[in-house]
Amino acid sequence: MNRLGPVPPVIPYAGQHDGPRRVLSLRLRRGLIATASASVNIDGAVYPQQWGECAFEIPADRPVAVAVYQHGRSGQVGLATAVLGPDHTPTLEYRGPAHLAMAGELGAPGTVRQRGVVVQSGLCGCLIVLLLLLLGFIVFVFTSLVTR
Repeated sequence: MNRLGPVPPVIPYAGQHDGPRRVLSLRLRRGLIATASASVNIDGAVYPQQWGECAFEIPADRPVAVAVYQHGRSGQVGLATAVLGPDHTPTLEYRGPAHLAMAGELGAPGTVRQRGVVVQSGLCGCLIVLLLLLLGFIVFVFTSLVTR
């Protein structure tokens, strides 16, 4: 058992490889606005996953391509990729973006950040300003009708 709960079952490697293997631990973290699920692509094999911890068997003697993305209305969003070499620690963390037009980030645990926070904050700020302007206009119209 790890600090987040029970250790997930290890998903076997789907490619052809007869050499030594190791286990990649991957933590999938939602962004501010996240879709229902993410997919993990390891050397071309795609694995739909839920948010949280997952584990994959990977070759230990050669580089492995890892990509993580979310499923959006228009296809893949929040794509992040990494190549995990044989000398790298097999532990990664994916952080989804705050705004789905931005890329996600995949890296060592504790080093990834959430992209798009400024964009999302700016859009929310603009929406608040527009709502305040609309409210001011409505108040102005009602007060001018009452004073007639």
